[in-house]
Amino acid sequence: MDIPVVTLISVVTHLNWTSVCIIFDQETEHEAVQLHESLSKIGTFNVIYRMEEVTSSQIDRLANTSFHDAPDIITFVVLCRWEISQQFLKQPFDFGRKNVWRNSLLQYSRWLVGIFHTSTDVTSWTVNTSIEFDNVALMHYNVSTGDVQNQKYTQCMDNNCLSIETMLWSDDRRRKFTTVGYVYFNGSLRLENVIFPNIRFGFNQRKFLTSLLPWKPYVEIDEVTQEYKGMTIELLKELSHRLNFTYELIHPPDGKWGVASNDNIWNGMLGQLQRREVDLVAAPLIIDAHRETVADFTQPYFHEKSGIIIKKPVQSHSTKLVDPLNPMVYLCVGISLPVITLLLFLFEKYNPFYRQVPGRMKIRGLHHFSDSFWYLYGALLCQGGEHVAASSAGRTLLSCWWIFCIVIVTTYSGNFVAFLTVTKEILPFNDVEGLVAQKTYKWGTAGATVFETILKNSELPERRKLWNGIYKFNKSDPSVLSSDPAEQIRKVRGGNYAFIGERTYLDMAIGQSCDMSVISTEDFHPLLIALPLPNNSPFLKVFSNEIVAIIETGLIQTWMLKTWPKPENCDTSITDAKSISVSDFQFAFYLTGIGVMLAVLSLIYEYIERRCYHWVVTRRQNEQKKITVFTEI
Repeated sequence: MDIPVVTLISVVTHLNWTSVCIIFDQETEHEAVQLHESLSKIGTFNVIYRMEEVTSSQIDRLANTSFHDAPDIITFVVLCRWEISQQFLKQPFDFGRKNVWRNSLLQYSRWLVGIFHTSTDVTSWTVNTSIEFDNVALMHYNVSTGDVQNQKYTQCMDNNCLSIETMLWSDDRRRKFTTVGYVYFNGSLRLENVIFPNIRFGFNQRKFLTSLLPWKPYVEIDEVTQEYKGMTIELLKELSHRLNFTYELIHPPDGKWGVASNDNIWNGMLGQLQRREVDLVAAPLIIDAHRETVADFTQPYFHEKSGIIIKKPVQSHSTKLVDPLNPMVYLCVGISLPVITLLLFLFEKYNPFYRQVPGRMKIRGLHHFSDSFWYLYGALLCQGGEHVAASSAGRTLLSCWWIFCIVIVTTYSGNFVAFLTVTKEILPFNDVEGLVAQKTYKWGTAGATVFETILKNSELPERRKLWNGIYKFNKSDPSVLSSDPAEQIRKVRGGNYAFIGERTYLDMAIGQSCDMSVISTEDFHPLLIALPLPNNSPFLKVFSNEIVAIIETGLIQTWMLKTWPKPENCDTSITDAKSISVSDFQFAFYLTGIGVMLAVLSLIYEYIERRCYHWVVTRRQNEQKKITVFTEI
């Protein structure tokens, strides 16, 4: 085999390439064919193309074969003359931003280039190159004659090896070829560094065109430095440091986040991704199934909640006296009072315990219905009355009633204090269903955001009603779909308007103005915030893995402490003192029932005891009469 073939096979074998794309020009066809046959013999799959056959479409076809050594990676061996290599390596195919996979080959491809030349003046090109590929290694084959030239380009004292040069960054921030080792004519290697060291350096300072829009607290402009800040910006900075890339920030021309038209043409930042105008979006975009048709989302880096913000309604203080108890409690107490009054009246009036009391009906007491009523009513006010039951039945019933009254009164008193000291906000609705059911409030959301996408495409009844309402309101008031959240907050503060948005932003708005309240809608839709890349981006896994590593280190929480707004002197939660229901008082009612039963049993006992006593007395009287009659006889 010729020396070029031997040396190239040695390097390919060292790199453990299992598949190779061989490219050659007209002058190196012989060497290329030899290399193709030799690689096939050692089990390395390879394809061979003339240089003019290497087109963008041909590269795309390679992507759909089992040619790759690893996913999204293609390895090339190029054999060409010196003059042709300069032009070919600068632009072997179209790797512009429009084609995501071909563009990724700037980083993921490996190029081993054998240059055949006769010229001795190659220094200018190797120092000041404009090659955009990250991983390019050169091996010079001087085909001219003369020992002086051979010694110059082999760079070996015994003139029996070739240098391997790899493109690296220099101290002056320029890329140039640097010798990383030597390959001898017998195929042995002597390496001073790995052949493709740039693999370890991420994206090698590649510039990513990044689109964004301000949205506090994720992305905002510092009023002092006029630079972007926020949690998403901190994440972008950390990713650029870890993955070794730079970025240029731009805005979408229409200033929108991105929604689709009827023919699935997107606007805003998502439209830029769909048209391949940007490489990345650094904004708090929420993952959604419809958005995933035009973008690939990384691992989520924040879980957001949704909410509805409204202006606090004017609170009425006229019902504070009756607010501590549930209306059903008042109803049950109101029913209990006449029922217990009637029972006490019957127990006291017809109890045989009082039959020996002369003129009892002329005396005021609990055997009169009115006296029983006012006594029991006074017990509810912890006052009682002047009349006291003397019978066991009456006393049992009254003792249970008193316990019942004590429970009711003490609970009412404690809850009444809470209602006087704690603000109770009575909201016009408490969820999405309540919002669409009422007729007073209009509602809206930030246009061209994920909320519009979710509501417009949802088949759930509540969401369809929400969107139908927004669509109807938008006809007369286009601002209900304003993409400016500040405009939405101004509408909320104007009254009778509800804004549906992200909970973090709504809490920030309340921190600036305490005249609003947030209604939580945590079950509305899961909001997972991630970084979107163009569809089918080979960089998705790389970015996702780094984001997971960043989350695991706790940097997200650190950035939240740094960029999240500090809590204001305004309570963002809706505080509602608990209204006591019947179930909370059921034991008191059970006690009253037990008292009634014990009183009935006592009444029966007293009745039986009285009858027995009357029977005993009557019997003695009869016996006494018999004795008297017998004596007289």
